[in-house]
Amino acid sequence: MENELTELADQDIERFMVPVKRKDIIDIILAYDISFIRNFGSDLFYVEMVDGEPLVPMNPNGPYPPGIEKLFDLMVGERMSMLSYKGEKLSVSYFPVDENSL
Repeated sequence: MENELTELADQDIERFMVPVKRKDIIDIILAYDISFIRNFGSDLFYVEMVDGEPLVPMNPNGPYPPGIEKLFDLMVGERMSMLSYKGEKLSVSYFPVDENSL
């Protein structure tokens, strides 16, 4: 799952299956002080805050806030393994795709 982060350009976002704006993604990330979100597949996510601490739901088995859940849905739909916002750059990495998974 270790693949390179690449900057997410506006034209990349325009091609997403779920319509979303770059500003909306960044606003959610900034609202919760998120450094990155890692998708491990099977609805397993790790959310790290800018201070290096994990962000966890208030209730141990509860959902994250709706904005973060929206980012999870986006990541699953677009096969993203990681979404990061650092230094004014929105970056993403994708799960590798082979012809057997198509």
